[in-house]
Amino acid sequence: MDVTWEPPGPGTWERDQSHFSPTVSRVMIELMEDAAPRGIREGFDLVGAPLDTMDVRFVNGQFYRRLVPVIGGGAAPRRPPPNALVRAIFAVHPRLRRRVATAKAAMETGSWNDEADRWDRTWKPDLIATNRRFGSVEVAAIDDASLAEHIEACIEHCRKAAVLHFRLHVSDLGPIGRLLLATGQWGIDPVAVMASLAGASPSTSEPKDALRPIARLLSERNVVANTLDDVRSAGEDVAALLDAYLLDYGSRLTTGYDLTDRTLLEMPELTLASLNDPELLDDTTTAELARRRGDTALDGVRSQVPPEELVRFDALVDDARRLYGLRDENGPLTVEWPTGVLRMAMLEAGDRLVASGRLQAAGHVVNLSGEELVAALHGQVGPKAEAVATRDEVRQRRGGLTSPAFLGPEPVEPNLEALPEAMREMMAISLSVVELLEAATHEASDGGDRLTGTGVGEQSYRGTARIVTDAEDAFERVEPGDIIVAPFTVPTFNSILALAGGVVTEQGGLLCHTAVIARELGIPGIVGVAGALEIPDGSEIELDPVAGTVAVA
Repeated sequence: MDVTWEPPGPGTWERDQSHFSPTVSRVMIELMEDAAPRGIREGFDLVGAPLDTMDVRFVNGQFYRRLVPVIGGGAAPRRPPPNALVRAIFAVHPRLRRRVATAKAAMETGSWNDEADRWDRTWKPDLIATNRRFGSVEVAAIDDASLAEHIEACIEHCRKAAVLHFRLHVSDLGPIGRLLLATGQWGIDPVAVMASLAGASPSTSEPKDALRPIARLLSERNVVANTLDDVRSAGEDVAALLDAYLLDYGSRLTTGYDLTDRTLLEMPELTLASLNDPELLDDTTTAELARRRGDTALDGVRSQVPPEELVRFDALVDDARRLYGLRDENGPLTVEWPTGVLRMAMLEAGDRLVASGRLQAAGHVVNLSGEELVAALHGQVGPKAEAVATRDEVRQRRGGLTSPAFLGPEPVEPNLEALPEAMREMMAISLSVVELLEAATHEASDGGDRLTGTGVGEQSYRGTARIVTDAEDAFERVEPGDIIVAPFTVPTFNSILALAGGVVTEQGGLLCHTAVIARELGIPGIVGVAGALEIPDGSEIELDPVAGTVAVA
């Protein structure tokens, strides 16, 4: 495929491969290019960051992003400006002066707690109610015009929810970074500090625990369920519990973040496998076990804090735990559930547009823009089926492209020294968290037979390595008890990780998704392992999270 890789605008654009495949759908491109800059701008405005927003664009299907400064955002400088010039600009520029005052107030008052309060009080319950309302629509039972209106409303809901998603991600790193910065100054191991946050993200284990009452009733009634209909036949109370579970979790995107990815409703075998997990019959929930591990680790960390700093430490932990939970709760409610509901409506639209001759295949619906899809359901003029099929061929070929890590000028290291104090502290915390916790990678040792990384957990585990490229691959190939080995994981892995015996990733650090879910589920994890994907698929490996090693048998 003959393509060019031109920057989509001024400045330096960095590739992001952790969220979307280059075969991304048209509607998702529209949503992300609009919602991400808007949400990040709201978040930056709130904390007084020296940045205007994060711009995002898809180039040949590949997701690229760039940070845009408050002033001079039209182009990225090829070298940092002199400190004296930066200080002078901040002293005289009205918008920057206001920004400095906002940053100072945000650091002093902890504006992230206001965001968490609003999430608990308003945003979260509103999202759940709206997601349920849209998810309860029986799309097969409504006419084309009503389906078009439903899809239009779903897209707008997805847009608003995605704006909130990005806004919240500006606030959720600050408290964790401050805790790590302080404990680092006291000489406390960051691995132990992060272990003390276990149990603070109950949404991670929530889907598994939601199946617990169903599994218990099936066991009490000696029902062996091979289908979801078998589950429902166990009694009206069991059927009601299953329907409530599927209303809240079934419509969520599960194998990825795009509208081309599958929902839990499309994989009934996964729900059945989860129901057969013997841990669901235990008296103690997964969330409670995580809280106990976190409290034990916290006692150990607290014993190392200087006595005169204990009050400050406790306040830092409270903030970090609260935002740690919000960080992992955000995506499922603001992205995975709304877009999953939209996908179910688009699948119905695809079938109807094939029947009317507007598409050659139902799956081609992902090649239509939102406007084109709504217009087609209303019977209006739009792209012909042959043209949409050509779009699909192009989209599929993009999956095999090799994209450059950067577009535009070479990236320039940010100059923090010239920033006002509050801004400097804010940016230093954010950059250090991302650098030290999200992207740590270790080198292989012992001739490659023993790989090293950052360990999460206390118990060693031996099992079958299953090398997967993404969540879709994992759902197809992983058996209960297997050790998932992947480049990285994201929340769409949560359901399959709940069945795994352990997890190894090539990328990531103490705050990456893999580390968070391993802590919450209580499974051993090793992250940031160079050479992890070279482990033979199907081989037996042993994870030692205390030593941070992966041994190939």
